[in-house]
Amino acid sequence: MMDPKKNPLPREIAPGIFWLGACHEQHHWGKVFHSYNAAFLLVGSEGSMLIETGHQGDFPVVSQQVRDILAKRGSTLKHLFLTHQETPHAGGIGRMLEAYPDMTVHCDISDYHLSFPEEAHRLKNMEIGDTIALGDRQFTAVEPVIR
Repeated sequence: MMDPKKNPLPREIAPGIFWLGACHEQHHWGKVFHSYNAAFLLVGSEGSMLIETGHQGDFPVVSQQVRDILAKRGSTLKHLFLTHQETPHAGGIGRMLEAYPDMTVHCDISDYHLSFPEEAHRLKNMEIGDTIALGDRQFTAVEPVIR
């Protein structure tokens, strides 16, 4: 288990919204540089949504954080939203699909069926303005700042 002093995540940044992941230390010429690939968990009264999976190397940390929070909140992971296919954002999609067989994936799904043809029925295209209800809250896809 990670030392919470070195990795203060997960962190509840607003009621029911958790910042997940871990700090990555990169050593270069005697200096330490910190970076991260964040994922977020949105917990609703009728299910939860993971936003991004983080890098595939983050999967053990992120998946444990998700399990711990869902267990404490008595919630289930129903949805995964991915902003785009870059590895630091979607690197854990395959393992999340395997770990949560009832979860659906929402995003621009144009290429995901090529990597996960057996999961094509779980891939749901999501456009700007589309919403997903989670009970007492909803998630709305908005126009990206950078595309």
